[in-house]
Amino acid sequence: MGVIAALFLILWAVLLHYALNAYIPSGMNDMANYMMTVMGLQFSSMLITLLTVMLSSGAIASDLDTGLAHGILSRPIRRSDYVLGKLAGLALITIVFATVFYIMLLVIGRLSGLTTITALSVWQVFGGWLLYLTGPLAILCLTLWGSVWFRTVPNGILMIFIYILGNIGGMVEMVGQMLNNLAANTAGIFLSLVSPFHMLYVTFENFLLPSANLIQNSARFAGGLTGAGAAPSAWFYVYTVVYVAIFLTLALRSFSKKDIS
Repeated sequence: MGVIAALFLILWAVLLHYALNAYIPSGMNDMANYMMTVMGLQFSSMLITLLTVMLSSGAIASDLDTGLAHGILSRPIRRSDYVLGKLAGLALITIVFATVFYIMLLVIGRLSGLTTITALSVWQVFGGWLLYLTGPLAILCLTLWGSVWFRTVPNGILMIFIYILGNIGGMVEMVGQMLNNLAANTAGIFLSLVSPFHMLYVTFENFLLPSANLIQNSARFAGGLTGAGAAPSAWFYVYTVVYVAIFLTLALRSFSKKDIS
């Protein structure tokens, strides 16, 4: 994970160096800085989420395959404590890794002279950090549930597919808004409910990079790589909390009843 993240940061630093030193037509500086920032943030969010899936897809399944879980559970420990212990350990690793990655992302952007990064306040940086963690931690709970039911590789493939569905939903919803098509807009919202992780990223992006002028607003509407748009309503966050709680509860209950003999 560290090697992959380091390669991404190096490539992004090189890209910023050449892109920001190239000729930019007058009046396009704001949009260029904005789109470069959005590109880095979106790719980094995808990378963190996918690495979290890779890290946790075999959290329980691999222990069952190797017999490690049998040795642990032979001691006076409840199965629910075992699952929660896995969750706590993986969550700590994810938080530390995502935090270092987020800091490095902002440092490189600041050293490169991205105006969207240099203009950030302390509150925006701190609040953005908290929101940056929500997506990986949410998909961690879902992946942990999948690890109870599926083997490592099938679980990883399933979770990546579910994550991609959210990104597709963002694009479909963006197209629906552009064409004023109710069916496409509804389909995008439905996919976002099945996979709310992209909308969590949208919340992070809207908080860290609020529209400051018409140019930035136009760039935001373009949606970058996967469709950004406006931040969801407060009910979406309630839904996401319930969504994560349901899958975590299912993981605990399913493992407590699972025949591991």
